[in-house]
Amino acid sequence: MSKIRVVLYTSKAYKDGTYPIMLRLTKSSSLKYFKIGDERFNILEKQWNKEFSLVKADKRLNPEHEFINNYIKEKLNQANKILERFEEKGIGWTFNMFEQEYRKKPKISKVKPFIEDQVTQLKHQGKYNSASILTGNLFILEKYRSDFSKLHFQDIDVDFIEGFYLYLKNVRNNKDTTIGITLRGLRSILNEAINIGVGSKEAYPFSKIYGATKVFKIAKLETRTKKRFIPKDFLIKLRDAEFIEPHLNWAKQMFLFSFFGSGVNFKDMAFLTENDIQIRYSENGNEIKFIEFFRKKTRETISIPISFEIDKILDWAKANNTNGHKYLLPIITNQKLTGEELNDHITQRRKRLNKHLRILASKLEFPEGLLKISSYYARHSYATTMLRNGAQIEKISEALGHKSTLTTQIYLESFGIEELAKLNEDLLK
Repeated sequence: MSKIRVVLYTSKAYKDGTYPIMLRLTKSSSLKYFKIGDERFNILEKQWNKEFSLVKADKRLNPEHEFINNYIKEKLNQANKILERFEEKGIGWTFNMFEQEYRKKPKISKVKPFIEDQVTQLKHQGKYNSASILTGNLFILEKYRSDFSKLHFQDIDVDFIEGFYLYLKNVRNNKDTTIGITLRGLRSILNEAINIGVGSKEAYPFSKIYGATKVFKIAKLETRTKKRFIPKDFLIKLRDAEFIEPHLNWAKQMFLFSFFGSGVNFKDMAFLTENDIQIRYSENGNEIKFIEFFRKKTRETISIPISFEIDKILDWAKANNTNGHKYLLPIITNQKLTGEELNDHITQRRKRLNKHLRILASKLEFPEGLLKISSYYARHSYATTMLRNGAQIEKISEALGHKSTLTTQIYLESFGIEELAKLNEDLLK
């Protein structure tokens, strides 16, 4: 029987006091270790979360924790798939056979085919949104440089990035937040290429870790993002409003399901089924109904208590089902769709929802700052309302399915000046 796990290999200490993050492969009573990546994956013991086999999600300890943890998960997934292939083919594999597969490098040295290969892999993994974003980034890069298909990784240096930034800002009129998202996507590609041995450390433009004297700091583009939060009074107004138009009532019900359902996102809502409804009993023998599912984005288990408000929406959904009762909510309308076509269908349904929500906001005479609400507002509003009702941020983080409370902070609307003044007045009372 084989088993694979990510560990901090404390038996091997480097001169700077760090240890390598490694895959530990166990077969019968034998084991062997394999490096995860380059020197960025050598860390101090205090940076490691032994319980979760990841680096600690703390920017003070690990500024690059998101990239490192995502890469760890990808390498662990790659290793598991190799073992699954061996098992499916009935191969009596050895550690050397595993290593050959694990270390296998793609025969790609140019950036465009590498990105295209990444897109293909994402689609095979069912990550269609990520594949679409990467395809969009490739389209923009080719617009920026007509010869992009000829460029190698060593051509993507700091001068290339600075020119690309000016193109995005002055030609495409992108805001810095949008530019930051695009550049982080490109940075992920360069990181992946370096880690599997086809990228260029010498040209790497985003950090001095490989010895560069001049780099482009994406962090300088980060500005305070607008919080997508609906105040409580307007949420009550939306809940209590009645709409005779079926499409507007559908939009209202979908938004409220997300809000009362712990901020569940639209794609996860689309795939909920009767099988996700669970029943347990409290110590007093009271029945507790809840919805439990794996979040599509993170594969974390999410549990949503079925409150009075959620129960009402589920009753409405049964009476307005559009998918032969295959799913709990009337989001997917074509049961024959699968894969990328199904993903596109859900994306179009979300766009339609956002369009209807803006009509609702206008009808309900929401203030100007809330006239362009979208489905994302439900998740942000849930988090902020919970905070203002006295919930601890750890509980809110758990409900949202976040691995770190730092991520949860993004969803929390800042306190107003009046509240801050009152808190300051009460400091010593």
